[in-house]
Amino acid sequence: MELELYRHDLVQTSSSARNTLAVLPQGEEKKTQKVAVGDLAGVIQCFSIKKGEIAMAFKTLPSSQKITSLSTGKGRGQKDRLFIGAGDHIKGYSRKGKEFFKFNTQLTEALRKVHVFEKNIWLAAEYVHNHYIEGKDKAFYLCPDRINDSEVLPLISAQDYCPALACQDRHIRLLSGNEVFYEAPTPAAPISLVYNPESHDPSHRFPHAKELLYGTETGTLVQLMCESNQARQGFTLQNPKKLGAIRAIYSGIDFSKTGSNDIVVGREDGVLEIYDVDETGQLQQIFNTKLTESVNTLDGGFITSTNTQEVVLHTFSGKVLTYAPPGGGITLPATDKRAKTATTEEEERRAGYNAQISRLRTEIDDLRMQLDMERTRFSKSSNNSALLAVSAPFTVNDRCKLEPEEACYSLCIECAMPIFTVAIQCTIPLQLLDVSSNVAILSRSPPDEANGNMTLATYRCQDATSRITVKFKVREGKSGSLQAFIIPNISPKTCVSVSHRIRPLCLHTRIPSADSTRPTNELLITGTFDLSDAHNWMAGILPDLPPITSGQDTITLYYQNTLLGTQLTCKYRAGEARFYSDLITTLGIIHESFMREATNAKQRVNVSFNPSSSSLQHSIALVWPQLEKQRTLKKKFQLLESLMELKMQDDGDVSYLTPEYKGILDDAEGIRTAYKEQPQHLDHLTALIKDLYLDFCRLTGISTPKQRLPMLEQLLADTRSTLQQVMDFMLGKL
Repeated sequence: MELELYRHDLVQTSSSARNTLAVLPQGEEKKTQKVAVGDLAGVIQCFSIKKGEIAMAFKTLPSSQKITSLSTGKGRGQKDRLFIGAGDHIKGYSRKGKEFFKFNTQLTEALRKVHVFEKNIWLAAEYVHNHYIEGKDKAFYLCPDRINDSEVLPLISAQDYCPALACQDRHIRLLSGNEVFYEAPTPAAPISLVYNPESHDPSHRFPHAKELLYGTETGTLVQLMCESNQARQGFTLQNPKKLGAIRAIYSGIDFSKTGSNDIVVGREDGVLEIYDVDETGQLQQIFNTKLTESVNTLDGGFITSTNTQEVVLHTFSGKVLTYAPPGGGITLPATDKRAKTATTEEEERRAGYNAQISRLRTEIDDLRMQLDMERTRFSKSSNNSALLAVSAPFTVNDRCKLEPEEACYSLCIECAMPIFTVAIQCTIPLQLLDVSSNVAILSRSPPDEANGNMTLATYRCQDATSRITVKFKVREGKSGSLQAFIIPNISPKTCVSVSHRIRPLCLHTRIPSADSTRPTNELLITGTFDLSDAHNWMAGILPDLPPITSGQDTITLYYQNTLLGTQLTCKYRAGEARFYSDLITTLGIIHESFMREATNAKQRVNVSFNPSSSSLQHSIALVWPQLEKQRTLKKKFQLLESLMELKMQDDGDVSYLTPEYKGILDDAEGIRTAYKEQPQHLDHLTALIKDLYLDFCRLTGISTPKQRLPMLEQLLADTRSTLQQVMDFMLGKL
């Protein structure tokens, strides 16, 4: 089944945060429902559609406090009340815009999500979750990692709500007061979380369970069936197309008319999808479209028409859109003369679009007049050299994340204005990769080693776009700083700079546990440092390190190398730090970074190392298949030019060639494409094995390894060499 939905643009706000749109319930008169939205300019506006026109119920003035959460109440008489999270304050507004409630939480963190049920207030900030009753503290929980989203659900009874937290450390945590009574591990860090009162359980396997739907940063959608003492994982929607992270989920409309509400998913890369749940509990996609910016919030109701329900969404740049099925959407009212002449729904819809276009053209003319006035005022004052741009009049949303499957980083930059140019500067060498979705031309500049600029590049946008993705690969071992300078296509020219830190073990990602059957090396560091010292030093080495929580005296972390699959276990406390890994190079990087930080802090430390020759062979065996693949690719490329020449000389007749050579000719285009980046891949793998050999010699006390490096390089470059020969060389048998 393929669903047909029509898009309608309603209003434009300033840039928005997630969870800042809500649809108010329908009144007794069965009119269209009101939509409330908040933005980062501190403006709250509530509107509805009447006779095909926008009718504004109320709109507040701009404020210095950004709107980071907007929701309706859950209690009796509260469902048409708005509760706003702005800065460290919670405010309540009636449907007519009257402020009836204000509460200062006195938190230093910005509020991410606010839920209200009668006298109860639950709020989630970056790391803390609070529960208030009548404005007084009832419960407080400090999360071991960042809170990405939160929800409350009536788990025990209809009047007893239980908070659920989506945490960066790959867990969904259900709270009871100050304590966690259940933790559910997730396949990746959960980004969005929503409670669905009508669960998608067609076979009624869990009749008393409450359904939570959560989306992860890797783009998967997972169902979690929660009961008072346990939680079970239901269906999982995989992400084979490598789409963006799921930022918003909604399930309140049955578009497919199957008796179960469909699931609407909004992604970071602008993809909007709708899924139907069939009788077997499997998800079937029934609608798919792509916007030019990320989807921040989803909701639904009778927005533009009382005939059918529709999905309403809020994007990063502030667009409020609806997608309506046939029979819904903005059409001309029956009293309009143009509507009376329309004979079909398509003609009514076209007439409604024309009315919208006329209204928008009038608004554009007014804006053009205002723009001309501002340009005249600016040109008169342009001769004054004291006038400088002190701030950028736009918002930039950026995120630098590791792509585990590709072992590379993705820097996503989203701007509220069309992007003109993005300049990239980094203090360490980066291998910039092509991104098919980019509408920009990449220009590389030579490194400026004198000023520490090892990577310089510029992305120039040819078409109007507000989103660009920069993908790059980087070698582990050195820390660096990555800066991006975003220049929008506006006048006067201004720039916003964003920066990200690249850590020495940047290709490592958190995992819930380590494989105890692997051969490992052990690095032990003792000294006079305390737990906070060790944790701060580790935060400069490994990414995604959670903060220390109160009462912790020992910290245990597990990581996996996304390039090779090797693992790292970190256990540290005051005065002692132990590290276990099947890759010696990882321990060598930790040793070097730890010693440097301890020296800077003027603390004395002692180091001991317990090597394992079997782990050395295990590590090289993990790298070897990739090395052989790259060496084979190089050989095929070298043969390709000669084979192409033979093919031309013989008028395309290559029947006398072996099947191997025929296969090279058949895959000529793929070989050329892969070889464009092959030298960097091959050099990277060769350098990795060389570093592995040097670290093994350094930590085991073997002297003069550098004299043997030319022999190792020759051995790695030779396509006839075997894994056993390389192992014998490293262990001194050759």
